[in-house]
Amino acid sequence: MRVVDLLLENSLQLRLQTPSGEERLAVEVSGCAPTELMDPTPFLDPNSLLLTSGIGMNFIDERTWDAFVERLAAVPVSGVVFATGLAHRTLPPGLVLACATHDVPLLEVPSVVPLLQVDRFVESFMQAERLDVVNQGWSLADECARLANQDAEVVTLLVAVFDVVQSPLAVYDGYGSVIAQYPAAVTWASGISKKPRVGVLSIPLPMGLNNPCHLAVRETDAEKPLASLLGPVASIIALQLNRSVMVDASRHQEIKDLVTACESWEESTHRDVRKAFQAVGLDHRAETSLLVADMSGEFASTSWQLRVALHEVFHTVRVTEFDERLIAFAQMPRDDFDAATERLLGIQSRQPLVLKTPTPSLFELRLSVVHSLQLLRQISQPQLAPDLGLSAVVMATAGRGARESAKKFLAPLLEHDTKRAGQLVETLEAFLEHDAHPSKTCAALFIHRNSLNYRLRKIESLLRLDLNTVDGQATCLFALRLVRLVEN
Repeated sequence: MRVVDLLLENSLQLRLQTPSGEERLAVEVSGCAPTELMDPTPFLDPNSLLLTSGIGMNFIDERTWDAFVERLAAVPVSGVVFATGLAHRTLPPGLVLACATHDVPLLEVPSVVPLLQVDRFVESFMQAERLDVVNQGWSLADECARLANQDAEVVTLLVAVFDVVQSPLAVYDGYGSVIAQYPAAVTWASGISKKPRVGVLSIPLPMGLNNPCHLAVRETDAEKPLASLLGPVASIIALQLNRSVMVDASRHQEIKDLVTACESWEESTHRDVRKAFQAVGLDHRAETSLLVADMSGEFASTSWQLRVALHEVFHTVRVTEFDERLIAFAQMPRDDFDAATERLLGIQSRQPLVLKTPTPSLFELRLSVVHSLQLLRQISQPQLAPDLGLSAVVMATAGRGARESAKKFLAPLLEHDTKRAGQLVETLEAFLEHDAHPSKTCAALFIHRNSLNYRLRKIESLLRLDLNTVDGQATCLFALRLVRLVEN
């Protein structure tokens, strides 16, 4: 309710006695404050409407009236409604002058209108406004529920809310990270704030979590009842956030079984992988993307961001966490894959995260799982994985025949080291680990260049190959990887 609404009500017969402008009369009234106190300011809320008959204010000195109105303006009050006929036959000139000086609207109530009638009108008007806000809030919640039923993402719900409140919005997770916002260009502070932020209304989302997410909205209009308006829609946003978690939670064991089947090349057949893939609820005819991320320590705070981002860029997502890793299988990107890559790799610049391009076959997906999980241990930032990884190929070819051949191939080195307390196997591993670079190998082993050359020539003699060729280095690398695979 605005001050001008009182003037527009004919039944009250109020008369404006100050030269108040449109902007001043458009101030929202926070409530009525009937009082006859000489100084009611300690009991007034900002923008309350002061109702008085001036009983006990029988002073003539203009300075007294000026001090009285100055205190009211400091609160500030939205206006003064003064009833004539009871204590004052006409408006005190000092009051009129003081209200005009301090830009406080002064409304005169004629003697034929009880002051109580003004109070009742204001309260009924504001009650109707509050009911209208509640109805508007439920209408907004209904619209968001309709969007949610169509599998709309959280940011789509924020767009619908923004259209009503016309204020920027964001959703924070329990760690204080922004997981969704609209408009995208608005900057939001990160981290958890124990104190309310000035100009930001924060509404906890009912999610059944110890550290719930929050809906934050910029209070660009202090008079807008955002808390009442957004209360119902907060529940819809919470349900939509929980939706992915509930779907993921129901598939947790199936996703874990699929990962285990992909890694167990000897125990699990291609048919086992296909069966586990179907149990997850994915379409074997669609291309599948893979994302794995380190969730240990500080990186746990990105869980919600990754989940929301995955559901925003893919139509179908299956994601879960175990062993401090987040693993997600996703199909049908909403946009091109380059846009999805930019969105997912840009969440946390220091988080080990691997994203694999879409794969059309289950056999290729199996290699992707093995490659991505091993690559995750070697990186320190988000990375789009290469299409082929040596570790995955080694894993895929690690049948009994390959492993036995590798052990037989390296047997001369192992026998030499056992009999002569040598270090040929260690030297070969260091040489390959440092990309066949002699200086780096010597530094790692703390040996002289001549000692390295002697050992390498001995290795070539025992294995009957040339370590200066790519073929010779690759053969040794495969053999060592296969043997280590058996030992692990």
